Amino acid sequence: MQLESRPASSARPPLVASPAPRDVWWEHCRNNLGIARLLVHEGRPEALVATACWMAVESACRAALEQAGLPYAGDLEASLEQLAAPPDIWELQQLGRPARRLAGAERAVAWMASYLKRMAPDRTWGY
Repeated sequence: MQLESRPASSARPPLVASPAPRDVWWEHCRNNLGIARLLVHEGRPEALVATACWMAVESACRAALEQAGLPYAGDLEASLEQLAAPPDIWELQQLGRPARRLAGAERAVAWMASYLKRMAPDRTWGY
C-alpha cells in the first residue's frame, strides 16, 4: 500500500472568511439586548439590567462607528456624539427602573439600526 503525498499547500484547510468587525459588534448588541430583556422579564436586580443595557448600546455604537470608519475611544457618550445621535438618545437608559432602562436601550439601538441601514442597506439590522 502506497500513500499519496500531497504538496504542503494543499494540506491547508480552505480559508473561511471571518465576519466583519461591524457584524461581530452588532451580534454582541443583539445578544446583550436579549439578555437585558430576559433580566427584566425575570425581575432581576437593576444593576444587572443596567449592565446588559449599557453593553447593548455600546456594542451597537461600536458597530456604527466601525461602519463609519470612526474609532471608539472608550467613551460611549462621546461616541454617540460622533455619530450625530440625538442628544436625548441615552437619557432614558441612564435612570430609572429596569423596564425604563430597557426601553432607553432599545430606543438607542433602534436609532443605530436605522443609522446602519442608511450606511449599509444590503444587510438586515434587526435587534
